[in-house]
Amino acid sequence: MKKSNRLLSVIILAIALAMLFSAISCQKQDTEADIAAIKELLNKYGVVMNTGDFDSWISLWADDGVQMIADTPARRGKAQIHEAMKPLFDQMIIDIAFTSIEDAEVHGDLGLIHCNYTFAVTPKAGGETIIVLPDGKALVLFERQTDGSWKFVYDCTNSNAPPIME
Repeated sequence: MKKSNRLLSVIILAIALAMLFSAISCQKQDTEADIAAIKELLNKYGVVMNTGDFDSWISLWADDGVQMIADTPARRGKAQIHEAMKPLFDQMIIDIAFTSIEDAEVHGDLGLIHCNYTFAVTPKAGGETIIVLPDGKALVLFERQTDGSWKFVYDCTNSNAPPIME
């Protein structure tokens, strides 16, 4: 091989490697930004629940979202989620606190968070606070929408506490 051909091959290889490493770096930065976005969405979920802002809370859901709360049938679609959750917002002061995020991942247009939380409610009409989940966990799946925003598509929750046996 001539010296000029060898030099050209090295230059082409160097450019290809530079492009590859640049793409990997951009992908990592995009993934980090997406993980930050879904963590922020989870935070917003808690804030709007705690302030009783039902319209903002329901807007965080995809139209075909599925809510799977322990010991209840799955709620499929925004209409069923709305019907089931609106009375809670109307009748209770909600106190949800995310105590940890165990995992947060993004794979293309899907994001996943596994978190722990506490959940309590106080009747707006008066009465004592009810600790619904002193040690809950959730697995939440998010989907990137066509406008680039993220929405809840699956929310599956249950308790870390063992069942009460009587």
